[in-house]
Amino acid sequence: MKAQWIWAQKEAEPDEYAEFYFDFDYSGGDCSLRFCADSMVTVYLNNALAAFGKYPDYPHYRVEDTVKLTGMQQGRNRIAFEVWYIGVDCSTYRGGEAGLWFELCAGGRVVAVSGPQVQARISRTYVSHKRPMITPQLGYGFRYEAEGEEDWKSPGTDLPGFAAARTEALPAEFHPRPIRRLELGRLLRGAAVQQGTFCEESYPTAGERMQRAALRYMPPEEMISREADGALRFCGGRDGGVYVIFDLGREEAGFVSLDFSVSEPCEVEIGYGEHLEDGRVRTHIGPRSFTVQYRAKAGENKYVNYFRRLGCRYLEVFFHTAEVRVRGIGLLPVYYPVVRRPVVFSNALHQKIYDVCVRTLELCMHDHYEDTPWREQSFYTMDSRTQMLCGYIAFEDHAFARAGLALFAQGVREDGQMPLCAPSGKETDYPIPFFSLMYIAAVYEYCKHTGDLSLGEEVYGVLCGILSAFLPRIGANGVLENFHSPQYWDFYEWTDGMDGSEKTASYDAPLNGFFLYAAEKFARLGEMLGRKDAERFARAAEGIRAACRKVFYLPQRGLFKTFEGRPEHLSELANSLFVLTGVAGDRAAAVCEKLAEKDNGMVKISLSHAIFKYEALLSFDREKYAPLIVREIEDRYLGMLCRGATSFWETDLGAEDFGRAGSLSHGWSAVPVYIFQWLGLCDASPRQNKEVDLGK
Repeated sequence: MKAQWIWAQKEAEPDEYAEFYFDFDYSGGDCSLRFCADSMVTVYLNNALAAFGKYPDYPHYRVEDTVKLTGMQQGRNRIAFEVWYIGVDCSTYRGGEAGLWFELCAGGRVVAVSGPQVQARISRTYVSHKRPMITPQLGYGFRYEAEGEEDWKSPGTDLPGFAAARTEALPAEFHPRPIRRLELGRLLRGAAVQQGTFCEESYPTAGERMQRAALRYMPPEEMISREADGALRFCGGRDGGVYVIFDLGREEAGFVSLDFSVSEPCEVEIGYGEHLEDGRVRTHIGPRSFTVQYRAKAGENKYVNYFRRLGCRYLEVFFHTAEVRVRGIGLLPVYYPVVRRPVVFSNALHQKIYDVCVRTLELCMHDHYEDTPWREQSFYTMDSRTQMLCGYIAFEDHAFARAGLALFAQGVREDGQMPLCAPSGKETDYPIPFFSLMYIAAVYEYCKHTGDLSLGEEVYGVLCGILSAFLPRIGANGVLENFHSPQYWDFYEWTDGMDGSEKTASYDAPLNGFFLYAAEKFARLGEMLGRKDAERFARAAEGIRAACRKVFYLPQRGLFKTFEGRPEHLSELANSLFVLTGVAGDRAAAVCEKLAEKDNGMVKISLSHAIFKYEALLSFDREKYAPLIVREIEDRYLGMLCRGATSFWETDLGAEDFGRAGSLSHGWSAVPVYIFQWLGLCDASPRQNKEVDLGK
């Protein structure tokens, strides 16, 4: 038997849900299932969940998952699949052809494979082809209609609509999953913290309808009654539908779980978010709609969506009916299984900051590192480089970092640059040049901290290609010119003048600083690998370093300007990079003095890039600048904690940044893990605080 790619009877369209099943006889022995799909898959054995999700991959580099199956019964059994085909590029998905492939082994032999003998149909509960966009980066939400539920996942049932699966001629060569599978935590039920009735008007998206709905708050004693089994009954009377806001008590990432009853079929809209600063969940922000939809059947409704992971603290639910009985609404946490290293501080504030940083890292770890579990769930080289540095300290196993770096290499572009995200689609790729340079740093640091040089050998050619792509940009003045093209984003950080919004030719200090930073890391990696072919990059770096001193230095200020043609723009980022890479030379002491001043006249470095400022100061004079850095971290992070943070934010402005779309859980904010370890502030630290050398 040879497994084939299969789908339902008609050619697939984007945002399509298909169902598959096959029955087989079991007589004993261990059972395992190998499977792959485009795009997401949930597996059931005899109507019980057996597996969910798949490793993110590219159409040219398919990764298979393997799970052991337990719960087999003697005789007839049924394996069922629900598959969601996304079909449209976004920051977390590279579009491919819809399909399912599997191979079932029992007792050491193959007993079933995907092929025309499998029964298939388009889902009758998940609504296909609606394309309800959450965010352009994250992709689609979903609509589920419980009235279409049937018992098709149990053995022996024979329901209409199923027919022989259509086979497809797609490649069937697979690579093993490089990391452990995600796991489910215990259901986190939300506590009702606000309730009342609502009245909606007509708007294009559920997010906008919920954001603009008129809410009438009702006190608990007027609306809620507790029943003998612990369920809460919400009665809104005749004033409109019932709304309830549920607080999970902490930031979480997981699958939405519903358990409630209604007396009539009704629409249920579920909004999710990280705060209640609007007096409700902020479901509509620009083109974003943080909502999913459910059509309830009369009577009992129990549902978990195993496709779309949500990141939030609050769930706001609109029941389009006058009365609802709620047994539990919340999230089923989804996490990557890591082992934390025990780290203990005598300073309680440092302990709290460290623990919340590690919690933030974990929230941003699933099949790869993510920027935020709420808005994007995207894998960026710059963000993940910081997360990996912190992860080497916080966690025992580093296969997760290796797999992510290898995933990025599989998506390297024809121009030698890394894609903006991995495995993002071609249609959504908008690379940031310096992010590619940070990939070089991340590979070197992985090899250094783990001792595993195999990754360096594996992607060495990719690293050479990245550096080579920058050399033709050296101008007559000896420094690198930015990319100033619609195909690239000359972004550096989210601060004044640094976000790359001006598409003009320029010689930018940060781009040159990042190139020098990466070239130095590349040279060290070459030494570790015994390579002798890095000399041309070293020569180019030395020329750029000397030219930067001439082009960017402002003697009247004693600092380096950010942009060649804009002497008025000074930034902490540019000056930090030039200290780190030797451009500052004998001026480094004066530059560090300025960096250490609170009101230094420079554009302040962002939360995400503070690591470069801290590295510059500590590398130059650790004893002098360590107390200042610790105080700055204490001030910034205590401010977030005092505002109720259970994970750390994207920027200091929190939810109000980025047009009111700031994330309150962002992986790059875990920098204190790295800095605290470097400074040796913990009492009981990883490997006795001796083997993790984080300095230069």
